[in-house]
Amino acid sequence: MVMGVFFGVRRMLRMVKQTGCVDRARSVSMLFVCMLVAAAGCKRRSGQEGQGQSAARSPEVVVTNRMQDPVYVKALDASRRAQNQAASARAPVVAKMEAMIAEVRASLPAGADNQAVKNELAKRPEWKALEVENARALAEIEKPRLEMLEKARRRMLAEARDVKAVAEGRAVPAAPQEAQKK
Repeated sequence: MVMGVFFGVRRMLRMVKQTGCVDRARSVSMLFVCMLVAAAGCKRRSGQEGQGQSAARSPEVVVTNRMQDPVYVKALDASRRAQNQAASARAPVVAKMEAMIAEVRASLPAGADNQAVKNELAKRPEWKALEVENARALAEIEKPRLEMLEKARRRMLAEARDVKAVAEGRAVPAAPQEAQKK
């Protein structure tokens, strides 16, 4: 039985060689291995050239502390001014609302709860107009705050990239005096 298997394998190998499949498969696999080796060599060479070019250039100067970045500090200041301006526009509306609340509390019997005050205020059209104006003013205050939050988020991400670049040696941190001069 062992002899039958041995002769069967020999016969199959002889048939495969006659058809030429083994030679073709060997050629294709050698071609594939050569392509892999060539591709790996190209990557290595291009990496060496890139290192030579980056060594010739001086590293980029980056600001690693966003509070030393004058552009960012100016944006913070502008946002603060916009929020203060919107809040000052809201102040008269809040004063009118507080005066109306005090007037309603005085007109209600002593010991009236907050819900009774709210119910009485809801009946007045002036209160509804003040609530609408207050909501608009709050939206005006919120808009620059949200814009600044987004700017701060982007600047924090940029700061993290800059710190990473400094740690990897691709960049150099800017001195505080240089950052203030920009």
